Amino acid sequence: MKILIAEDDYVSRLLVKKAVTKIGHEAILAENGKEAFAAFQSEHPQMIISDWMMPEMDGIELCKLIRAEKGTTYTYIILLTAKDRTSDLVETFEAGADDYIIKPFKPDELRSRIKSGERIASLESRHLSMQAKLLVKNEKLDQALTHLKRTQAQALQSEKMASIGQLAAGVAHEINNPIGFIGSNLEALTDYFKDYGRLMDAYEGLADFLSANPTPPAADLGSRLDAVRQCAKDIELDYLKEDIPDLLTDCIDGTRRVGRIVADLKNFAHPGNDRKMLMDINRGLESTLNVVHNEIKYKASVTKKFSEIPKVEGFPQKINQVFMNILINAAQSIREKGEIVITTAAKGGNVHISISDNGCGIAQENLSKIFDPFFTTKDVGKGTGLGMNIAYNIIQEHGGRIHVESEVGKGTCFTITLPGG
Repeated sequence: MKILIAEDDYVSRLLVKKAVTKIGHEAILAENGKEAFAAFQSEHPQMIISDWMMPEMDGIELCKLIRAEKGTTYTYIILLTAKDRTSDLVETFEAGADDYIIKPFKPDELRSRIKSGERIASLESRHLSMQAKLLVKNEKLDQALTHLKRTQAQALQSEKMASIGQLAAGVAHEINNPIGFIGSNLEALTDYFKDYGRLMDAYEGLADFLSANPTPPAADLGSRLDAVRQCAKDIELDYLKEDIPDLLTDCIDGTRRVGRIVADLKNFAHPGNDRKMLMDINRGLESTLNVVHNEIKYKASVTKKFSEIPKVEGFPQKINQVFMNILINAAQSIREKGEIVITTAAKGGNVHISISDNGCGIAQENLSKIFDPFFTTKDVGKGTGLGMNIAYNIIQEHGGRIHVESEVGKGTCFTITLPGG
């Protein structure tokens, strides 16, 4: 059976390929959604295993395009995702996926899901079976949507936790990549140290021989030395000496990356103190960008124009929440690859922060409503309409101002003014 693997992360792509080929299937590899869709049209695979978050085109869009195609055979789709909220799983099935696996996955689980999908795809009564499955899924989706609507009444109290939940899925995706190559490196290092063990055994054997024979015959000594040299050659000692430091450096860099992400998320999620403190706005922006990196990286490049500015007296977690809401909205407004520009400056004792994007923009009739509670242009279930209202109230609480300018088709710019500390 042909199985198309769409995964932008090199290590994850190889892990999935290994699981596929181990059970006798042919693997077709793609590094992004557009490449995967082209391979789907030319190779006609019976199954697709796709990552959710990919450049060019994500897994959800890939699912929708495949389901829109007409064909005589059914393609079974499994989505790999770090997201596990109910709304995310609803979106997975609505896009047309048959199954999903939460990252990080175990190879045995993936192989089991592949075998299950293979059996379903090969049923002669595929059409009737799919209708039954869709009815069950629709029933589950209806139940999930009813539950989501029921919980909207609690949105005001839970907005911040909902934001953290949204970030957690992206942060999990960001953490999985370094953890993946750290695990791969450690496996390689384990094999390397086994090889070093063989060489040490050879050296110990030589040492024992010399202890027992202080003046050994030249021929015997030469034979022993040749055995040690052959062992060093067999294990490719020169290569190990070059590769081990590189593997260890990669592991250290990966753990530092995970540490920074977790620390910034912890700082953001912390309830904060009940009194104001002096905060560095530039540092707050850097911390927020680190946390929302996964939400932005496939949509836009970020240009930072930070100036030397005075510290601001306020609640750091609340100010960072304002930055987060604006940055996520900016990324969501960009349909293709765009740019987000963040500028900080000191003017007349105040600190000015502007966050602009070249996204789709906001219609003029909606600009006056942008800070109103429960106002949103997003689909039902995609947003509470409280994010910008909360941002407005936080800036007001800090004695500052927030202003928005936008033009449809050109982009949006939020400008925040805060009194310097």
